[in-house]
Amino acid sequence: MASKTFNTAIIARLLSHEDEHGMGRVFMYAFLNEVIRQKRPFPFDCESAQVSSDLLIVDNQGRSITVKHRHNRLSLTLNDQQSEIPALIEYKGEAYRLVLLDWLAACIRYTSLQPELRKELTGYAQSIQRRIWFTKVLPVH
Repeated sequence: MASKTFNTAIIARLLSHEDEHGMGRVFMYAFLNEVIRQKRPFPFDCESAQVSSDLLIVDNQGRSITVKHRHNRLSLTLNDQQSEIPALIEYKGEAYRLVLLDWLAACIRYTSLQPELRKELTGYAQSIQRRIWFTKVLPVH
């Protein structure tokens, strides 16, 4: 996790329980609670979930979360196989930055015993906070 630019690859690495961060599924639980369940309840088994590099997350019950991350936008498609139409959640602009900060803050709370990982996550959060500050101080028209 050397780059300070928060991107799709970083999200995939944090969500993957098999990544070098050594935190198992903790960051996935935090993502579910801070990003998804803030908008709607969604039954999902993080313990059985597998994350693909293109951010498709599937649990052993066939429920899935598709994460699409683009500049200033986070889109989530939730498929619980109970309804015919998947649920969509979108965060744009400031809401996007704030929800990512909430998720990163939750992740940072769990890394007290991993100072290097904590430092990296704090760097990502500070980068996002700077974008919020610049947007408010220097609005883009």
